This record gives sequence, structure tokens and C-alpha cells, in this order.
Amino acid sequence: MSLRFLPWLFMACTLSAHDLTLVLAPDLADGFDFPVGGADGTAGYMDQASKRRHKSWSVSETVIDALGLEAHETWNGSGGGDTDANQPVYSLASGTVTDVKDGEVWLEHHFLDNGQPQHMLIGYAGIHACKLKPGDTVKRRQRIAEIAPGLNGNHAQLTVTLQHLLYAEAATWPMSISAFIRSHRHLLQPAKEERILIAVKHAYQLHICEKGQVKHTLPIALGQDGRQRKTTDGDNRTPVGEYRITQKARGLFDGEYGAYLGAAWLRLNYPNTNDARTALIEKRITKKDHDRIAAAALHGSLAPTDTALGGGIGIHGWISDWPEGKHHLTWGCLSLRKSDLLQVHDWVSKGTRVLILP
Repeated sequence: MSLRFLPWLFMACTLSAHDLTLVLAPDLADGFDFPVGGADGTAGYMDQASKRRHKSWSVSETVIDALGLEAHETWNGSGGGDTDANQPVYSLASGTVTDVKDGEVWLEHHFLDNGQPQHMLIGYAGIHACKLKPGDTVKRRQRIAEIAPGLNGNHAQLTVTLQHLLYAEAATWPMSISAFIRSHRHLLQPAKEERILIAVKHAYQLHICEKGQVKHTLPIALGQDGRQRKTTDGDNRTPVGEYRITQKARGLFDGEYGAYLGAAWLRLNYPNTNDARTALIEKRITKKDHDRIAAAALHGSLAPTDTALGGGIGIHGWISDWPEGKHHLTWGCLSLRKSDLLQVHDWVSKGTRVLILP
């Protein structure tokens, strides 16, 4: 088996046991910024010794281990020599200090990646003037230290290490730290959403949540092969990830299969950017199709349905209500009983986020 697929095995062993506590935690990171210069990685800095402003920072070395479990980047300013010394170092994201040692500090971060719980450690080496201690909480973009002057003939430089402790997304790893930051600038915090739907496939439940509190829990049915993650058009699997409602409609519905939609239809923006990125990495779609899907997600429009990933995924009813138990009925959608479906239809609006967990 290719090492590249081991993260998916790890995901299957870990995420299936998670409940809503991780997803609705109030202290999840809301995104990642760059450790030096501007938050978006574009701004330069002032060399206090020479009073000269240097235009930018750059990565002089990138190392990613074979499994993608750990990545390193060394950062240098454009001034050369020891001009990086005493420049501020910022936390990539909100988190908690786990270790402080000579010239080094480590922070722990929890966040959601495409709706899936994540846990990582990030270390900053080649620093001084760090006043943090283990247990301290740190905000995103908080100044945590300065780059230390070079020792033994070496120039000042910052080395950042990222250790990924929990996998969820094949689309995320392996990648450089800079690429990770760019693709994770803004992250969902479900506890701060006015309203959000969270489906847990292994529990066959849909949770209606408001401001971090579960208001109602409803039974759901899945695709005919719904416990597996949707990857291909026609696989009858229910997707996993972070989506939005893009269409709302009340029945009755026309067409050969219209009766199977039941009393209402809530369309999701499947496939999303992560679905497309994973499929591109695994060579299941073309770069052109990836870009079409990403553009639709960026503009909040309907996702293309004519790629190999399929489409037309949503929340709907059924031709009749179904009894208690674990049900695999649909062609990949989530199904609700009629009374529950009408309640959800009236409660949500276009743009409401929907998380589907394994």
C-alpha cells in the first residue's frame, strides 16, 4: 500500500469515535497566518539597526517527511546577513503553549479542516525574548518571540516545524507549511455560527445547532453505500466534509424519481474545494474540472455536476417514512422523515453550513 494512503486509514480509526464535543469546542482556531512579516506573507520588515525597510521574507528551506506527518520551513528576510535578528515572530494561530526551551517554543492547535477535527503541534526555533510558559493561551497573530542573533558564525533565521497529529483530509498533506497556511487562512468555528447542521454518519443522526448548542437531534438515512465517503459519480455514497445549502424547494417534485425526494429538497454544494483537490491529487479529475469546482465554491454558486465526482447531493425526504434503525436508502443524499424535514427546511436558509462527519 502506498504511504500516501495511510492517513486515510488513520482517519477511519480515529474520527469515527469523535462526538460533537470536538466540533463545537469554543476555542477552535479560526485560521492560520504567516509567522513573520505580514499576516498574509507579503509584508516586509524594518531593520532596526540600519533603519532600512526590507521588502519581504522568503523560505530558504522546506522539508516534508515521507508520511507528511512533519514539515519544516526556514524563514529568512531579504536583508541578508544577520538583519533578521530581533524581528518579531507571531503565532500562526490561536492555541496553547505546550513547551518552552532554550531558543524554542511549541504551541498546540485544534481546528476543523473541511469540517473534520484536527490536532497539530507547531514549533518555532531560533528565537529569543519568549516570555510564554506551558499552559498559556495564545491568540492568532500574537507576538510570541523575536528571532535570535546567529551563533557560531551562522546567520539569524527562524525555523518552523509542524507536526500533524490527527489526519482528516488527504487534500491537506503532504504539503509545505506555507502552502498549508495559504489554504487555511479562514476556518469554520461551528460554536460561533448562528445556525449550523451537523450530520454524524456513524450515528445516523443530524444535529440542529445554534451558537454552539444542540437544539434538536433527528434520525437520518444515508446513501446505499453511505458509510463510505463519496468519491465518484454513481457510487451511492454520502460525502464527508463542510458544505453549504445552495437551494431550497418544497415538494411535490416531478420526474421519475421526484417522489423519492419527499416533502422538501435542500441542495448542498457538493463537490466542494477539498473534494476537488483530493480528486486532483489522486488523478480522478482534470485541473480544468478542479478549477471549475473551486470557482463555484468561491462564489457560492452551484457546484458543477458533470465531473467524475458527481453532484446533486442534498437533504430530502423519502417516498414514505421509514422505521427506527440504520438505513441506507438514497443515492448519496441524507434523508429525513417528513415532519423532521419540514422543520429543517423552515429553519435553514441558503448559505447555512452543513457538516457531514464520518
